[in-house]
Amino acid sequence: MFKKILYTVLVFVVLSYIPAQAVDLEPIPAGADLVVFVNNHSALPLGDLLKAAPIPPIAQEKIDEFFAATAFNPLKDISRAQLMLKKGASKREDHASIVLSGSFNKDKIMGFIKDKIGSEVFGEENVGRLTIYKSKDEKGGLCFIDGSRLAFGTLPALRAYIDALDGKELSNEFNELKPHLSDKAYAAVMIGGREFLKQEMDKNKNRRRERMEKMGRGPNPAAEWLSEYITEGVEPQGVFIQLLDSKLEAKLMYSRGDAKNNSVQAMIEVNDPKIAISRMFGEFVKILPQLPAPEPRKKPQPEKAPTQNRW
Repeated sequence: MFKKILYTVLVFVVLSYIPAQAVDLEPIPAGADLVVFVNNHSALPLGDLLKAAPIPPIAQEKIDEFFAATAFNPLKDISRAQLMLKKGASKREDHASIVLSGSFNKDKIMGFIKDKIGSEVFGEENVGRLTIYKSKDEKGGLCFIDGSRLAFGTLPALRAYIDALDGKELSNEFNELKPHLSDKAYAAVMIGGREFLKQEMDKNKNRRRERMEKMGRGPNPAAEWLSEYITEGVEPQGVFIQLLDSKLEAKLMYSRGDAKNNSVQAMIEVNDPKIAISRMFGEFVKILPQLPAPEPRKKPQPEKAPTQNRW
């Protein structure tokens, strides 16, 4: 009996030191600058949000109609989402695809969309083995990968993602970031586009200089020296941030000269159960019915169409 107890204790001790499993992410196409991952944890009963939220009756009718026609509730049936973004010169020139994992009934969802919008506003495009259902203006589309995955976004981003699914033009700029992602994370952000990171680093330098000039302050030799000392020769390799139930982790990875594996890491850990994510979510759902219903937003003015490219 003593040996069994000792063995059980040893198993628990060993398990406590095993790190959380890394997440098997969707293929990331070459050219992606940023990846956002959201995990629909069972610890957060997201389905309760719609029950408690102060939704206007008209909106609630449309939601109920959608649920009934498609047998699909995004807050319950989506287990995770992965966004892949290629930054453009402006927001209108950004290209993004979002891959949802969960349970989807293709026939019911497409039937509802075509019934409400009209099948004539959709076109079809075959990319490899898959079909993209695209809007006639070719601004966006969606694609059912299989019964458990649905992708949508701008057409260049969708095409790039489908190519990546087939092993074509995969990004290797996230290889050092992906192993850090825990399956216990609620959300994570990975910035792997090295050219994008370099541009942002240069922009931040210019912004700091402009702020000092606007404030009418003269140059601060000590601050300038420190900034140059820290950033001299830095080639950013990636940024990783993830949110867990009681912890926020961040890591900046970079090279400097011959040193290729430099990093700056930070972690905020909360030991107060009251402000853990799962606890706060449960309390928020309780007070949600007391909040006012959201006001309808005004439609934005049309902007110039973005330029087309692979992304």
